[in-house]
Amino acid sequence: MFDTLDSEGAPLTGASSAEDWFDPVWLDQAPEPPDADQPPMSQCVPSGWLALELDQSCADPAGLSDAELIDAVIGFDHVASWALARQTRLLAEFVRRRPGDHPLAARCDTPSPASEFAPDEIGLALRLSRTTATGRLVMAQTLVADLPGTLAAWQAGTIDTLKARAITEASYLLPREQRGALEARVLPRAKTQTIAQLRAALARAVLAIDPHGAQDRHERRRQDRRVVVSPDEEGMATLWALLSAPDATAAYQRLCGLARSLGADDPRGMDARRADLLAELLTGRRCAATGNCMNEDCLGDCNSGDCNSGDCNSTEGPSNDSSGAAASPAPDPPAGHGHRCAPTAGPGKPLVSVIVPITMLLGLDEQPGELLGHGPIPAGLAREIAAEGTWRRLLTDPVSGTLLDYGRTTYTPPAGLADFVRARDLHCRFPICGQRAATADLDHTVPYPDGETSEHNLHASCRHHHRLKTHTTSWDIDQHPDGRITWTTPTGHTHTSHPHNYQPDPHPPPGAEPPPF
Repeated sequence: MFDTLDSEGAPLTGASSAEDWFDPVWLDQAPEPPDADQPPMSQCVPSGWLALELDQSCADPAGLSDAELIDAVIGFDHVASWALARQTRLLAEFVRRRPGDHPLAARCDTPSPASEFAPDEIGLALRLSRTTATGRLVMAQTLVADLPGTLAAWQAGTIDTLKARAITEASYLLPREQRGALEARVLPRAKTQTIAQLRAALARAVLAIDPHGAQDRHERRRQDRRVVVSPDEEGMATLWALLSAPDATAAYQRLCGLARSLGADDPRGMDARRADLLAELLTGRRCAATGNCMNEDCLGDCNSGDCNSGDCNSTEGPSNDSSGAAASPAPDPPAGHGHRCAPTAGPGKPLVSVIVPITMLLGLDEQPGELLGHGPIPAGLAREIAAEGTWRRLLTDPVSGTLLDYGRTTYTPPAGLADFVRARDLHCRFPICGQRAATADLDHTVPYPDGETSEHNLHASCRHHHRLKTHTTSWDIDQHPDGRITWTTPTGHTHTSHPHNYQPDPHPPPGAEPPPF
């Protein structure tokens, strides 16, 4: 019924294929399978026919034996690899049809093998970020052009998606003419290796193929060092840094040493100690040179004012924020969470924006707040943020006296209008873009002076999507009176972006059932 795989994962010749038994009568009634014993699903070459057979035979998992369950799991894994490999061939064809079509494409931050704006089409279609869509397109072109063996193994289910991606990403380190040698070294054993074993083999292969380029690759890689913050759940966030290996190792060892020095009486685990110490060091609540806490009631008492020489800044009385109001002292920490140092405000203290409903700030309800650049946070955490340090508080109630329409008398939005638009949009208004409006351009939907400088003709747009709208004629954008913005791609697909909704989520009526999928 299906082509089968040998012990090495290669298709066996002479096995019957779907075409051998397919009959148009199947459209009305499924034919009887061949008399020959059908091989296990795990040994079948993945295809649409195998997907159909798996779907039918696994309709009732409880009726399968343990061996059949394992075979079906392997079969579905092979089908998933087959489907994604087939999709990759389509993405490579899309790349071919979207060559670099504008001189500004060279300014793109993320290299793309196609037009600068091709990833935006794929990102909208698959609801992917532009960076992820770019990676998919680059991977597709690399596999088709430089790593055909890897693509064939992926499509045959011999390797899965993680392994195909690992081989492709490792090949980026080498010139195109050497990528085939990398594939020849690692692909024969890739099927039997774990992803960790394959990555180790890839690292060794890259060094063996191009040993003299290792230092150059390291120097180029060092240029990518960065720090990234991303939102997590329940009012938490991830702070991630890409550093050189010696710097990262030394920083971690320093945190471990400081964490151990807190003693056995500290109730926190080592992970929590390291996390708290990192936050205190970076926010100035702990001296980076001595490791002493900046709070006079805590571990240390260094107050000389020069942290670079081994001492740290003084904390003499309450500090004032940028508006002149005295900063509130930090509340005592919950029992079992260790001592929490009061944040110090000053000229170098970062400004953090938190948007809170006035009713929640007054304690009248528990609506969540919005921490710009992070997302929703619990009401209690938002009130804690608003009470400490240097903060800019934006209320969701309308403010009086702000002029929101300047007609065609001015091109640059005045401060009041700009603040309104950025608070309304919160992010770039391209449907899948997450860049904060605070750092984005304010773009006229209908170009000025044909379009007015007003809330109904302005939207936050990152520089990339600002250029997409301005320098291409194949994309259309329409801003509606209610704040919605509709983007039309070169293929005619439409995607709508909505202004940020600050209203609390509606509560379903008692007894209401969840909507079906």
